[in-house]
Amino acid sequence: MLTIPIEVSARHIHLSQKHADILFGTGYEFTTVKELSQKEQYAYQEKIEIQTEQSFAKAGCEAFTFGKTCDHNLIRYLGPFREQTQIELSWADAYLLGIQAPIKLSGDLEDTPGGLILIGPKGQVRIDTGVIVAQRHIHCNTDKAQKLGLAHGQEVSVRVAEQRGVIFEHVIIRTHPTFQWHMHIDTDEGNASGIPMGGEGEVIITKPT
Repeated sequence: MLTIPIEVSARHIHLSQKHADILFGTGYEFTTVKELSQKEQYAYQEKIEIQTEQSFAKAGCEAFTFGKTCDHNLIRYLGPFREQTQIELSWADAYLLGIQAPIKLSGDLEDTPGGLILIGPKGQVRIDTGVIVAQRHIHCNTDKAQKLGLAHGQEVSVRVAEQRGVIFEHVIIRTHPTFQWHMHIDTDEGNASGIPMGGEGEVIITKPT
C-alpha cells in the first residue's frame, strides 16, 4: 500500500514583492513562524486583512465572521514572494466573501476573480485577480515519481480511511526535484474526511487500459 502524509491548508495569501512593499513597507523583514514541508517555503507571523468593497466600510461585530464585517478577516502570509499575488480560499470562504473562485492549481491565475482589498500596516491594495480554491494535489520528488511511474500533471485518487472515510479523486501530481512527498487539501476537504493532524491517505494509481 502506497501511503502519503496529508496536510490541510487553511486560507492563506502569497504576495508579490510589489504588494508586500506597499502593505508592509519597502525592505520589511518578515518573521518566520515555521518552515513548511516543501523546501524554502515558510509561514510568516504576519497576516493580511482582506475586505470586500461591501465589508470595507462596515462596522465590526463581536461574533466571528469571515467576509461579512470588518472583523477577523485575517489570512496568513506564506512566502517567499510570488510573481503575482495569490489568495487561496476554501469554497466556504469564497462563498462568504461573495466570490465565485475557480478550482485551480497554485500559480494558474488566468481568468481568476479579485475584487478584494488587502490591508497591511503601511498601506492597502485592491486586487482584481488572483483568488482561487486550490486543486487538491500531491507534491512528489522527481526521482520518486519516476520510481512510482507517476508523471507531472497525472491524476490519482487518495483514500482516507478515517471515521468519515472518503476517496478523493482528481488529485493532481506535481513533480519537482525539491518536492517532498505530501498531499495538500483545504479545510473543506479536511473537515469532510475527518483527517486528523498528521493523518495519511492511500494513493490509488489507476493504470491506463
